[in-house]
Amino acid sequence: MARPSLWVFDVQRKVTYKNLSTWYTELREFRPEIPCIVVANKIDDINVTQKSFNFAKKFSLPLYFVSAADGTNVVKLFNDAIRLAVSYKQNSQDFMDEIFQELENFKLEQKEEDAPEREQSSSIETPSEEAASPHS
Repeated sequence: MARPSLWVFDVQRKVTYKNLSTWYTELREFRPEIPCIVVANKIDDINVTQKSFNFAKKFSLPLYFVSAADGTNVVKLFNDAIRLAVSYKQNSQDFMDEIFQELENFKLEQKEEDAPEREQSSSIETPSEEAASPHS
């Protein structure tokens, strides 16, 4: 399934915010359409929610203020991320998503093919197992 990219930074550690632009540019080089959400974490000091974070504005990305410690906005963030992922998957024009879907289908086919072999091998006792078996 297509997953939105969550860009989480620690509002108390400026270096985590400064790296966002570099990482975002790299992501867009390979996945230009994947939905992204910016997450300002550790908002225990409520005054931080009044600050302006230009990264989200510059790239027109949604910005969530959350606290993983007390759960503030965490459920809302994940609900919205799931909605974005579903919408993106239903409307994606990105060929990379088609490739990932094929890989997923291939993995599922392999699991289905391997399942009967595992069932047979687990039900067949080797001669040494038969000798050691208390049922003999």
